[in-house]
Amino acid sequence: MAKSLIKSGSIEPRLYQEAILNTAVNKNTLVVLPTGLGKTFIAALVAAKRLELNLVDGKVLFLAPTKPLVEQHSGSWKKVFNFPPEEFKVFTGLVNPQKRISEYEEARFIFATPQVIQNDLLSGKFSMEDVLLLIVDEAHRTAGEYPYGFIAKKYLEQAKNPRVLGLTASPGSYKEEIEQVCSDLAIEVIENRDRKDLDVKPYIKQREFEWVMLELPREMLRIKGLLDVVFSENLRFLKNSGIIQFAEKEKFRKTQILDLQAKLARDANKNPALYPYVSTLAALLKLYHGIELIETQGVKQVYNYLKGLHADRSKAAFNLLINPQIKEATALAEELLKKGIEHPKIQSLLEIIQQGRKTIVFAHYRATVDIILEELKKNNVKVISLVGQSSGVKKIGLSQKEQLKRLEDFRKGKYRVLVATSIGEEGLDIPEVDHVIFYEPIPSAVRTIQRAGRTARHRPGKITIFITKGTRDEAYYWSSHYKEKRMQGVLRHVDLKKKRIGQKTLDGFREVGMKQEKAAIFADVREGASGILKELNELEVDVRIKQLGVADFQLSDRVGVERKTTEDFLQSLIDGRLLEQAKNLVENFERPIFVIEGETLYGIRNIHPNAIRGALGALVVDFKIPIIYTRDVKESAAFLAVIAKREQLDKEREIVLRGEKRAFSLPEMQQFIVESLPTIGPSLAKNLLEYFGSVEKVFNATESELQEVKGIGETRAKEIGKVIKSKYKKT
Repeated sequence: MAKSLIKSGSIEPRLYQEAILNTAVNKNTLVVLPTGLGKTFIAALVAAKRLELNLVDGKVLFLAPTKPLVEQHSGSWKKVFNFPPEEFKVFTGLVNPQKRISEYEEARFIFATPQVIQNDLLSGKFSMEDVLLLIVDEAHRTAGEYPYGFIAKKYLEQAKNPRVLGLTASPGSYKEEIEQVCSDLAIEVIENRDRKDLDVKPYIKQREFEWVMLELPREMLRIKGLLDVVFSENLRFLKNSGIIQFAEKEKFRKTQILDLQAKLARDANKNPALYPYVSTLAALLKLYHGIELIETQGVKQVYNYLKGLHADRSKAAFNLLINPQIKEATALAEELLKKGIEHPKIQSLLEIIQQGRKTIVFAHYRATVDIILEELKKNNVKVISLVGQSSGVKKIGLSQKEQLKRLEDFRKGKYRVLVATSIGEEGLDIPEVDHVIFYEPIPSAVRTIQRAGRTARHRPGKITIFITKGTRDEAYYWSSHYKEKRMQGVLRHVDLKKKRIGQKTLDGFREVGMKQEKAAIFADVREGASGILKELNELEVDVRIKQLGVADFQLSDRVGVERKTTEDFLQSLIDGRLLEQAKNLVENFERPIFVIEGETLYGIRNIHPNAIRGALGALVVDFKIPIIYTRDVKESAAFLAVIAKREQLDKEREIVLRGEKRAFSLPEMQQFIVESLPTIGPSLAKNLLEYFGSVEKVFNATESELQEVKGIGETRAKEIGKVIKSKYKKT
């Protein structure tokens, strides 16, 4: 147990921890353990053993999703290990990149967010050659573009003596999800324990479950019924048009509507006759959300949502607003608000909270958090809210500093009730409570397990789930229940013999011994989360991460690339950034390029297709910027790599970091001067310069001589002459 490295009495010896330790020291292991059973301490034991076996020669890298978790793990390990505090280093985005280089060398234990490690691997600031153990907390996040998989792959390539330890309370509900996590982390063994296992049972605290079944009031059912009618009308329209086969609303989930809408939006780009059906699907999504609000949240939420449709300029919103049933539903919701009729969850919550326990209430929507907060304060309950960081135009939210302050106040007892969105499920050091209340069930087994894990860690706890009968609440509850049961079954039959990261493919073997010259690409730091930097690294490109003033990628002294997903392109069109970015790109690069990534620009936002076409036209015609369309980050990375290699290796052009505007060529400066004349644009400026041969001759030309140039009439010639020959008067 590497007792010389572990402080005496800092870890309570438990049989299941010892069993997991013996496995994890020798094989890459995924530990699946209920919250509160010491996954972090198991990791400490494995780390101690790995250091002991290597005579304390090497480092341990501990990854966690957020800054608070990283600091929490560092703090707990300092209390466990017999090492001086200066050997424990915390790396987050707040630590200066240059400072990190020296601190990596000094550190024995590195605690970091994965984004920082990914960036430092890509930029060459950090090597994992001497890392003896890679610990991945909340390992279920290892999917898609999240950095865990990339870091694990690089670790197995770089480390002299690698070992991977994944930690999670819930790796996923489906076999494919769990196998993907294991594959990406090169897991060889899963050590799974649930609350029923014999070696865990002695340490489990009792959890009492309570399901509060509620009935929607008749008046709220009337609002739901009106929205259901309009929902069914739209489904029948799609069925009668041959878009769908069935018109029963029970058969249509939100994901199905979204998938169909995305498909039709792509097809509508070639066949505009499909746009009315795209709009109908958009209306269905709005109705789906409205029905969910009245079923699971309350009158105020659905009323605010329906009234908010007036600010929505889409055709779908307009069609809903003129619908008689929608008008009636909105008026009825307003009437119920005036009468004080609300969802029965509010009253039930007040009754439960009055019992006096330390409680976390989880709610899905921020608007609901605000309503709960208001009602509890009215009843003299000491309550505080916890929501995510500021985002979007309205900047509604809490900074991480404010989140931590509120949690500390809650921990100290200043508040008895914490009302939280999903931010309280994972990623923050949430204090243990006596009671967890689900304001609504959620269909995710992972999130359900995390919510429930906030109680019954060191003492018995209670979990209460509000369920409105005959609504999505019931469907979501059973969905989560069956997914959790399925997870335990799947964990017993996961296939860990599939190809794992680090194994060479046939193509990889073909490249052995072949000379591979590397091109370099300057990439903006903001591109780190997109996944494209990982893809570029896979393509043997030397990625250099910088804070770029212009462009997202610089491929040579003359090529700069602005990369936008379809969603980002549309947002930059809305907020006015697009043309300014195009202008900066043209002013700085001789060969600017726009990359637009995604399936389609049309139908995913409430923007008229002609506005999108106008923006694309401006980029191509006015700014002369070529547009390249790609499907995903993989295709975008392949394009960037090809251009970079072509520029640097074939044409032998240098890669020079550009932060200042490029110097204009002499013809460009001449054209710029002539363009300053009244009513003269780029084309006429070129005509004038080609005809007269110099700026001096243009300015010395008579009005009749100016009229000899194509496009310069009598009126325009007089205006030019007036500007050139009139005496300057100080204003």
